[in-house]
Amino acid sequence: MRLTLISAVVLTLFTVVARAQTPTTGPATRPAVDPVAERILRESCEFLAQTKAFSVHAEIWKDEVLPSGHKIQVTRSEELELRRPDRLHIEERAHHKGRSIWYDGKTVTVMDREQSTYGVADAPGTVDATLDMLAEQYDITVPLEDLAVADPYDSVMKNVKAGGYFGDEPVLGVQCRHIGFSTESIDWQLWVADGVQPMPQKLVITYKNEEQSPQYIAIFSKWALTGRAADLAFEFIPPRGSLRVALISESGKEKADHETNHK
Repeated sequence: MRLTLISAVVLTLFTVVARAQTPTTGPATRPAVDPVAERILRESCEFLAQTKAFSVHAEIWKDEVLPSGHKIQVTRSEELELRRPDRLHIEERAHHKGRSIWYDGKTVTVMDREQSTYGVADAPGTVDATLDMLAEQYDITVPLEDLAVADPYDSVMKNVKAGGYFGDEPVLGVQCRHIGFSTESIDWQLWVADGVQPMPQKLVITYKNEEQSPQYIAIFSKWALTGRAADLAFEFIPPRGSLRVALISESGKEKADHETNHK
């Protein structure tokens, strides 16, 4: 997972939390992760994991550092639709660009909407295994994948060194609990809705080891907890005039397979 917070601020806040909760008569050490922050995160992750089907919209802002040294911000929108354990649909759109992914339990299709090309590959029987396959064999990172895995908590807590709870504040009118965590390479914050449906509302990542510490910001909205999403949502229908090409693995051994669709 990836988030944002100025590193110095994060470390200061973590230090304040630690000092405030260290018993005056006990040992001077305490767990690096505030148990309140850990509990809030776990509750949100467990709620996601137990939700059999859902969809969510995300607006993304990401910093890019140009060769000139200027830091600019690029934007995109993402739609995720999931039905556990073996259905996934992703729509990712930016300026004149877009990528879509369909997984129906048997095959995974990746489409470049700008080029109107798509590739299809046989896929394992679960979302988690398919995400691993796309990353390992095709070097494809799926947007919002931390929301889709079977164990979101394990996915986001890997390599976490410290964490804190920073109070309550609203995100687009939704009252949230604000938590943050640090690893060696990133600081990340999460705003979680306060209530019986603790869904993530905002995510911020700071890549603190990269030049100018670029940030990634995601605002989540339009959460829909559907009991059973229709199969059609996860089935790929080639658009008229689109071109089929082979997904090329990292080994580069796959041969191109072109097939024009006329419908």
